[in-house]
Amino acid sequence: MIPEHLAQYDFRTNLIADPHNPVLIQKAWRDHFAGESLWKPGKDGGKAYLGVANSEDAMTWNVFRSLQIEGPRGLQVVSEVLGLSAVESVLFWGCDVEKHSEIQQLLSILIRTVDGQLRGTMTEPDLVLVTEGEVAFVECKLNLNGGQSPWKAQTNRSNGKESGAMRRMRSYAKVSGFVELESLKDWEDTYQLIRQYVYATRMADALRKQPVVVPVINGEHAGILKTFYSLVQDSPLNQGGVFRNLATWQDFSAKVACAQLACTARLITKMIESLDSSREKGRTRQ
Repeated sequence: MIPEHLAQYDFRTNLIADPHNPVLIQKAWRDHFAGESLWKPGKDGGKAYLGVANSEDAMTWNVFRSLQIEGPRGLQVVSEVLGLSAVESVLFWGCDVEKHSEIQQLLSILIRTVDGQLRGTMTEPDLVLVTEGEVAFVECKLNLNGGQSPWKAQTNRSNGKESGAMRRMRSYAKVSGFVELESLKDWEDTYQLIRQYVYATRMADALRKQPVVVPVINGEHAGILKTFYSLVQDSPLNQGGVFRNLATWQDFSAKVACAQLACTARLITKMIESLDSSREKGRTRQ
């Protein structure tokens, strides 16, 4: 029972699908806001990111978990919007919230044996979908910070040392065998997508399926994001069609509206709320 004076910090009020799933508690309080300025009146200070109206993580959970709970008809919406075959397993931030499957264990081992070789934060994919024929890493974005790429690397250097992103890129190419990364230019703007490419490829090889990377974005930002996305979609990394076309939250909303699912009205209302909040708070000015 949450005391009344602390109820404003309960992230579950922002979630419409399976809000009591224990995976969410770990996710929420690991990714919390910090910093004195965020405690000022009118800010979201103290709230877990999952509890914020324009949270990308909340949008990801609300949409994909709602559709997963609907069963085959809901997962068909996912397949149709993302251009995938029938979905068999769904991992949220690396966790299988339903089956506790071997797929989760495999992904954890792959991340540990690749990113785990270097210091720093290991990757945490937003969403991984294992289908009949593919392993799809889905990179979910909602907000936009000016004209910057949302997939940009943190390349700050200190004391003349290489950034962690540069060290990881070199490790992916030299140690993990992704030599094609050495020819990439402007990789800093698509670094997060490149990491998904590495893991989608490794995991697909292990499962003998096709690797896929597909971003889901706010359709209001499609113009500027297509420019950044073309850096990987038109690169040597995409020879096998790994990088699928951009999908949008608006695509999902339209498909859900036509699907007549039990969650349709509730989900569309929540998506509109999140998109409106992103427009207001998400620094979407271009």
